[in-house]
Order: sequence, then C-alpha cells, then structure tokens
Amino acid sequence: MGVSCSKPLETAFDRLNTFLNLDWVTRWSPIAKTFPLFRLPLLTLIEVLKSLDPTELFILSKCSRKVANCVHYAGTKKWKLSVDVAKKCIKINNTYRLFIIETSKKTSWRYDEDSDTWFCKSQKSENSKFELQKVLAQLQNAFRCPVTSFEHSHWMRSDQCWLSVLNYITHNQIQPLESFAICGIYKKKDLEWALQNVRVSRKMNIYLYNMPNFTINFQPICEQIKFFSRDNLRLDLMKFKSCKYMELSLSLTMHDLDVFMKEWKAGGFPSLQYMGFSSIQSNWVDDILDFRKSEISQGGVRRRLVIDENLSVECTGGVDIQADNGTKATMQMSRGPPDWFMLFVWND
Repeated sequence: MGVSCSKPLETAFDRLNTFLNLDWVTRWSPIAKTFPLFRLPLLTLIEVLKSLDPTELFILSKCSRKVANCVHYAGTKKWKLSVDVAKKCIKINNTYRLFIIETSKKTSWRYDEDSDTWFCKSQKSENSKFELQKVLAQLQNAFRCPVTSFEHSHWMRSDQCWLSVLNYITHNQIQPLESFAICGIYKKKDLEWALQNVRVSRKMNIYLYNMPNFTINFQPICEQIKFFSRDNLRLDLMKFKSCKYMELSLSLTMHDLDVFMKEWKAGGFPSLQYMGFSSIQSNWVDDILDFRKSEISQGGVRRRLVIDENLSVECTGGVDIQADNGTKATMQMSRGPPDWFMLFVWND
C-alpha cells in the first residue's frame, strides 16, 4: 500500500518523533506538500482539521499549541471514548483503537493502518500502572470528548489500576458513562466506592466472584442493570426505581417477592419493563399477589417483549396481572430448581 505524506504532516511527524520515538507507516490526508498548515488563519485551519482522522488530529495536537487549541473545533467533542482497563485499550468512536503494551525498551508509538490501531509501547516501571490513565488524559485534552464506556475484568484483589482510571474519569467529566461493566474479584471497599460514585445512564453489568454476603447501598440511575454474584447478594430493590430492565442474582424469599410486587402494583416502579431474579428461595405454599407458585409457573402462549432495538425477552407462560394504574404485566416462575422469577410489563 502506498504512502502519501503532506509537508505539514511530515513536519508534525518530525517534531513528534523527537520525544515520542515514533515508529509507524500511515496514509496521510491528500494535502498539497507546500500547504502551510501551521500558518493558516483560524477559520481556514478549522476546515482543514475537519478533513483529518483521529490519528492525524492526535499527532498534530502534540506538535503545535495553536492546533492543539483548535482540534475540538473539528467536532471531536461529539466523539466517544471507550476504556477497557484489563486489555489496556482505548477506543475512539468504537473504530480507532489504542493499546498500551509494557516493554523493557524506551517508550515508543506504532500505528497499524490496516486495523486502525495504535500501540503505545510503554517502558515498564513503578508507574506503569498509570500509563493508561496518562494516555487517556492526553486523548481527552486533545479531543475534549467524554469517556462513555468503562470495562474491567480481573481476578486479583491487588489490581488497583481500574480504580485509579475510574476515579480519574468520575472527577474529570460531568457527563455520565453510557455503560459500565466489571467482572471478577474485588476488594469490598473498592467496589463500594465504585458503585457509589460512578454515574451510568444506560447499562451496568456487574459479575462478582468470591464476595460472600456482599451488601451495598447504592442507587443506580441507569436504564438497564445486570448484577450477578456466586455468593449471597443483598441489595435494596427500592433504590432501583429508575431502571427499566433488571437481571439480578439475589437471595430472595417468596415473601420478598410479594412485597416487591405490591410496590410495583401500586406504581412504585414506573419505568420497569422487565425484571428477572435468580436464586429464589421458593416453596409451594407462599403466595405472590395471592397467586401460588403452581399458577405462576404454568406454561402458556409464547410472547416476546421488546425492550429496545437491541434487546428483547421471551415470556413462555405465567399469570397475567394488572397494576392499579391499568398497566398490564405477566409474572412467571420456574417449575423447579434453580428457581427464578420474571416480570414482563407489556407496552400495549
């Protein structure tokens, strides 16, 4: 594949190479070689910046203070950053990727054009765990765009990088995350801090291991939440009233479900469209809204509830109920262990 380099971008490359030790091959935008990019009037410069991709803009932001202060005029404020701490990866608009790789050599950068991927080879040191946070800060300073997605999975309680990055995000942007996903083993105090301080607008996925009797008092504002644990999990369901989709692994009794359903029937969960509980401690005697388990677990007509364009759930039976405000729904339970309970709230 041929390489086309404009004069201003070649100049930018030379300047940046002196302190970042760049090693790449990339296809630059087709700008005339004599084009004086750094001496353009402001409005003209902005139009040129709009024609560049994130890679080129990031390079230029490092080479000229004037350009660095203008990069966001190219519309970068509307871009979105996704952070995967375990993979040490940052995505820009879910297309361009940047990986942090530890090495024994001097820090260097490499760009792979075929995969639209950057590789930051960071020299291993005591501060290596902060390299991802450092690069994230550089991207946000250049593009002035928010982090919208945070993900982490790990199996060592000693890993603190995820908390450091999350703390940086929560303290440096007003906009909430759109998605938040963690999976693994965590220190109780770290997990409590994360759930009580992170703000998520769309969905949270939390999978915990080796955390028996974990109890936390937090109030999610997201639309969708999945919260699972292999151990007993204790949550205050009355704080989940803003959620429209819930999948939770809770140690609940039939009485607990009856209390919850009475609150829903009275209009206490106006946004809820679907909920699913696993690890239910059920029996054939207790009732939920005066329905026995044998009634709630009966089969019936298959119906599909559409939550949004990417999510739907299937109902295969149960009993139909109605809230005090006329909202129609269906309760369904499993017929045997493992016990689960589902509520489908119909849109029509």
